[in-house]
Amino acid sequence: MTDKVAGSSKNIVDRPIVLQVYSHTCPDLTLVDLPGITRIATGDQTGDIEKVTKAMAHRYVSDPRTIILCVVPANADMTTSDGLQMARQLDPKGIRTIGVITKIDIMDRGTNAKRMINNQEVQLRLGFVGVKNRAQEDIVNQISVKDAI
Repeated sequence: MTDKVAGSSKNIVDRPIVLQVYSHTCPDLTLVDLPGITRIATGDQTGDIEKVTKAMAHRYVSDPRTIILCVVPANADMTTSDGLQMARQLDPKGIRTIGVITKIDIMDRGTNAKRMINNQEVQLRLGFVGVKNRAQEDIVNQISVKDAI
């Protein structure tokens, strides 16, 4: 669907892709997957890509009914995150923001994301969830997902 709407050249368009999933056991819920805040244009992207992605994110997360899943990479200083900064501006008390720490698997050896996940770096009322994939080394060594976890 992404290629159909936006093309296959990494272009970002401000048009939602709507997928409808039905279940009689779940409440109604709308999920919006936004592009990350992009600073440098590539391919067919416009030169003002940062402005476009920031405006798009701002428009969706400014709705006070929205739960913000703010994705932050573990291998970077979270205090420099544009996404966390925007979430803080629109949700100053952190009441409707859930932090998602990614790239734990590619952190430098000897470092960890414990302080981030334990809500000790930047405090959010709903806290942080860590996402750890298998490292490339695990894939090359054919370590199963279960063993990697």
